[in-house]
Amino acid sequence: MKKLVFKMFKKENITIFPNPATKGKVVNLMLHNTGNYAVQLVNENAIALHEQEFKVNNKQEINLFNIPSKINRGCYYIKVVNTENNTSYSSTLTVL
Repeated sequence: MKKLVFKMFKKENITIFPNPATKGKVVNLMLHNTGNYAVQLVNENAIALHEQEFKVNNKQEINLFNIPSKINRGCYYIKVVNTENNTSYSSTLTVL
């Protein structure tokens, strides 16, 4: 299932730091294209655990994405969808 989820999305145009992240904290999310985005934290079963929306006006703009404190430690996916053209990207995120 992990391979299927990861292959569904392109891994580009996203910078996430720090990685690994700490649950209950925020990560910095830089989206390298302007637009409106829906960002999800997704587990290995392709279930969205948290979602936030961002409007990116500047390609170097940093957005704060919350990592829920109630999730388990492990490896997750950050799924990013440009809501204007439905382009999807993903990256992995380790949560400690």
